[in-house]
Amino acid sequence: MCLPAARPRLADLMGLALSLSCLLHCLALPLLLLLAPALSRWIALPEGVHAAILMLALPAAAIAMRDGWRRHRRIVPAMLAAAGLGLLALGLLAHEGWMAAADPEAADRMLTSMGALVLAAAHLLNWRWRHRGGAHRLAA
Repeated sequence: MCLPAARPRLADLMGLALSLSCLLHCLALPLLLLLAPALSRWIALPEGVHAAILMLALPAAAIAMRDGWRRHRRIVPAMLAAAGLGLLALGLLAHEGWMAAADPEAADRMLTSMGALVLAAAHLLNWRWRHRGGAHRLAA
Protein backbone atom coordinates (compact mmCIF):
# COMPACT_ATOMS: atom_id res chain seq x y z
CA MET A 1 0.00 0.00 0.00
CA CYS A 2 1.35 3.41 -0.97
CA LEU A 3 1.74 6.12 1.60
CA PRO A 4 -0.17 9.32 0.74
CA ALA A 5 3.11 11.22 0.11
CA ALA A 6 4.32 8.50 -2.26
CA ARG A 7 1.21 8.61 -4.48
CA PRO A 8 2.23 11.70 -6.48
CA ARG A 9 5.69 10.24 -7.03
CA LEU A 10 4.21 6.93 -8.15
CA ALA A 11 1.80 8.77 -10.44
CA ASP A 12 4.70 10.73 -11.94
CA LEU A 13 6.71 7.54 -12.47
CA MET A 14 3.75 5.80 -14.07
CA GLY A 15 3.10 8.84 -16.23
CA LEU A 16 6.72 8.95 -17.27
CA ALA A 17 6.75 5.24 -18.10
CA LEU A 18 3.54 5.54 -20.10
CA SER A 19 4.83 8.61 -21.92
CA LEU A 20 8.06 6.86 -22.82
CA SER A 21 6.24 3.77 -24.03
CA CYS A 22 3.96 5.99 -26.09
CA LEU A 23 6.98 7.78 -27.54
CA LEU A 24 8.62 4.48 -28.44
CA HIS A 25 5.41 3.27 -30.05
CA CYS A 26 4.93 6.53 -31.95
CA LEU A 27 8.50 6.50 -33.24
CA ALA A 28 8.95 2.77 -33.84
CA LEU A 29 5.70 2.10 -35.72
CA PRO A 30 6.21 4.79 -38.39
CA LEU A 31 9.86 3.78 -38.71
CA LEU A 32 8.84 0.16 -39.18
CA LEU A 33 6.25 1.21 -41.78
CA LEU A 34 8.83 3.32 -43.58
CA LEU A 35 11.29 0.46 -43.59
CA ALA A 36 8.71 -2.10 -44.74
CA PRO A 37 9.36 -1.59 -48.48
CA ALA A 38 13.12 -1.92 -47.96
CA LEU A 39 12.70 -4.92 -45.68
CA SER A 40 10.54 -6.67 -48.28
CA ARG A 41 13.71 -7.78 -50.05
CA TRP A 42 14.57 -9.99 -47.07
CA ILE A 43 11.14 -10.70 -45.61
CA ALA A 44 8.69 -12.46 -47.86
CA LEU A 45 5.15 -11.17 -47.45
CA PRO A 46 2.06 -12.71 -49.01
CA GLU A 47 1.13 -11.25 -52.39
CA GLY A 48 -2.05 -9.58 -51.18
CA VAL A 49 -0.38 -7.51 -48.43
CA HIS A 50 -0.14 -4.33 -50.52
CA ALA A 51 -3.80 -4.48 -51.48
CA ALA A 52 -4.86 -5.38 -47.93
CA ILE A 53 -2.97 -2.44 -46.44
CA LEU A 54 -4.51 -0.09 -48.99
CA MET A 55 -7.98 -1.49 -48.27
CA LEU A 56 -7.43 -0.86 -44.54
CA ALA A 57 -5.94 2.60 -45.10
CA LEU A 58 -8.84 3.82 -47.25
CA PRO A 59 -11.64 3.61 -44.65
CA ALA A 60 -9.32 4.60 -41.80
CA ALA A 61 -8.30 7.78 -43.64
CA ALA A 62 -11.88 8.51 -44.69
CA ILE A 63 -13.20 8.22 -41.14
CA ALA A 64 -10.33 10.23 -39.63
CA MET A 65 -10.50 12.97 -42.24
CA ARG A 66 -14.30 13.24 -41.98
CA ASP A 67 -14.09 13.57 -38.21
CA GLY A 68 -11.30 16.11 -38.55
CA TRP A 69 -13.28 18.16 -41.08
CA ARG A 70 -16.24 18.26 -38.71
CA ARG A 71 -14.03 19.65 -35.95
CA HIS A 72 -11.54 21.95 -37.67
CA ARG A 73 -13.10 22.62 -41.11
CA ARG A 74 -9.76 22.42 -42.95
CA ILE A 75 -9.39 20.60 -46.24
CA VAL A 76 -5.57 20.30 -46.27
CA PRO A 77 -5.39 17.03 -44.27
CA ALA A 78 -7.97 15.39 -46.54
CA MET A 79 -6.13 16.54 -49.65
CA LEU A 80 -2.86 15.18 -48.27
CA ALA A 81 -4.58 11.92 -47.36
CA ALA A 82 -5.98 11.61 -50.90
CA ALA A 83 -2.51 12.24 -52.35
CA GLY A 84 -0.95 9.68 -49.99
CA LEU A 85 -3.58 7.08 -50.82
CA GLY A 86 -3.07 7.81 -54.52
CA LEU A 87 0.67 7.22 -54.17
CA LEU A 88 -0.01 3.97 -52.29
CA ALA A 89 -2.35 2.90 -55.10
CA LEU A 90 0.32 3.72 -57.69
CA GLY A 91 2.78 1.67 -55.64
CA LEU A 92 0.35 -1.23 -55.76
CA LEU A 93 0.03 -0.83 -59.53
CA ALA A 94 3.81 -0.88 -59.87
CA HIS A 95 4.06 -3.90 -57.57
CA GLU A 96 1.53 -5.82 -59.60
CA GLY A 97 3.27 -4.89 -62.87
CA TRP A 98 0.29 -2.89 -64.14
CA MET A 99 2.33 0.28 -64.51
CA ALA A 100 5.11 0.76 -67.02
CA ALA A 101 8.33 1.39 -65.13
CA ALA A 102 11.97 0.66 -65.88
CA ASP A 103 12.32 -0.95 -62.45
CA PRO A 104 8.89 -1.91 -61.04
CA GLU A 105 10.34 -2.92 -57.64
CA ALA A 106 12.09 0.42 -57.20
CA ALA A 107 8.96 2.27 -58.34
CA ASP A 108 6.88 0.25 -55.87
CA ARG A 109 9.24 1.06 -52.99
CA MET A 110 9.50 4.74 -53.87
CA LEU A 111 5.77 5.29 -54.43
CA THR A 112 4.75 3.27 -51.38
CA SER A 113 7.25 5.06 -49.14
CA MET A 114 6.22 8.47 -50.39
CA GLY A 115 2.54 7.57 -50.02
CA ALA A 116 3.06 6.36 -46.47
CA LEU A 117 4.91 9.56 -45.54
CA VAL A 118 2.27 11.82 -47.08
CA LEU A 119 -0.55 9.85 -45.48
CA ALA A 120 1.20 9.95 -42.09
CA ALA A 121 1.63 13.73 -42.47
CA ALA A 122 -2.08 14.03 -43.25
CA HIS A 123 -3.04 12.08 -40.14
CA LEU A 124 -0.62 14.06 -37.94
CA LEU A 125 -1.87 17.39 -39.24
CA ASN A 126 -5.48 16.27 -38.89
CA TRP A 127 -4.83 15.09 -35.34
CA ARG A 128 -3.05 18.31 -34.45
CA TRP A 129 -5.84 20.54 -35.75
CA ARG A 130 -8.56 18.33 -34.32
CA HIS A 131 -7.08 18.45 -30.80
CA ARG A 132 -6.12 22.11 -30.72
CA GLY A 133 -9.25 23.13 -28.88
CA GLY A 134 -10.36 26.73 -29.23
CA ALA A 135 -7.30 27.72 -31.28
CA HIS A 136 -8.22 25.48 -34.23
CA ARG A 137 -8.98 28.39 -36.58
CA LEU A 138 -5.61 30.07 -36.11
CA ALA A 139 -2.78 29.85 -38.61
CA ALA A 140 -1.38 26.42 -39.30
